[in-house]
Amino acid sequence: MPTMPAPCILFLSGASLVGQNILSALAGRRTGLHLAAINSVANEPALFDFDEAFLAGNLKDDPDAFGQRFDQIIEGLQPSLVIPCRDDDVAWLAARAQARPNPALPFLCGAPGPALAMLDKAASADLSARHGLPYAATLATDTDAARLMDFAARHGYPLIAKPRQGFASRGVFLVQNDTQLARLAGRPDTILQRYLGDRAEVQAYLDGIARDGIPLFHSFEADKHALQAFIAPDGSLKGLLATRHAMRQGRSERVARNDDPTLLQLGQRCAQAFATEGWRGPLNIQCQRTPEGDYGIYEYNGRYTGATGARWLLGYDEVGMGLEHFGGIRLPESPAPHAWPDAVQRLPVSRAVEAGWVEMLERTGHWLGRRR
Repeated sequence: MPTMPAPCILFLSGASLVGQNILSALAGRRTGLHLAAINSVANEPALFDFDEAFLAGNLKDDPDAFGQRFDQIIEGLQPSLVIPCRDDDVAWLAARAQARPNPALPFLCGAPGPALAMLDKAASADLSARHGLPYAATLATDTDAARLMDFAARHGYPLIAKPRQGFASRGVFLVQNDTQLARLAGRPDTILQRYLGDRAEVQAYLDGIARDGIPLFHSFEADKHALQAFIAPDGSLKGLLATRHAMRQGRSERVARNDDPTLLQLGQRCAQAFATEGWRGPLNIQCQRTPEGDYGIYEYNGRYTGATGARWLLGYDEVGMGLEHFGGIRLPESPAPHAWPDAVQRLPVSRAVEAGWVEMLERTGHWLGRRR
């Protein structure tokens, strides 16, 4: 009898940090799967950790061309599941699933409404307000200076200024005074948020700069709290983990379980709210603890994250949930350790890339590796 082809999982932006983390969570469990990736850049070592790779244009630059390339790829692969690895991928897949529903081609996402709300932080604030979730006070800067000044009067300095669409603290500024704030008036691409951290620490840091000069490397390092939920296609909550992240230069270096019932209850409320809005699949909630001891939310993501591999090591199998509930694929049981660890250290890894593989991918748009 002919052997059945291995179920194919297709990753959008597979060479990203998120894609690498998903592969890490599948280590030792990918036998019997065919893992394929689409990426806009060929010279990425992680791309060749997949079984097959395809080159496509950047989604943001030309969505129509990307869609045509996507159609070509899925026609040949017939994947059992498509997993988005970047925020833009999530919103694009959600819109496509609504425009072209196909039960035989599941995407790991939910409805386009909540997908766009997660992509746009002003819309995130609106969704949170509808459901009574403690999202940081937020104001879009596409308004006049008077409204910005009123926001500052109510919430005080410093304020956070960040891109409406962005992640990983890129393009984020601390606004300290009216002059800096007035420059943001009318900008369509920025939002203001209440600063959730300790303002006295910021002022002490600024006083030190005035006294001693500017450190070559600096950032405001505070523990970040995160929730990772998984919402099944029927809207039920299948998994929830709370973690505390020790931050260094904007990256989490240590991830530890956080069993605070208050934080876990917040995760359940968020999952219920997003499920009501039509979201399905992974849900990431970024929080910070306020000086008053409350948890304030400042960002949502509808995907796996750069800490997915760390959470797998803590015993939370969000990737397995996605494959089972959306792709109908049960991964083989992995032997559990004697005791799951309470914390995981995240370390950088040096990688090299085979020049011949990159050349082939750039020339043909396709690379096929040896079966693992």
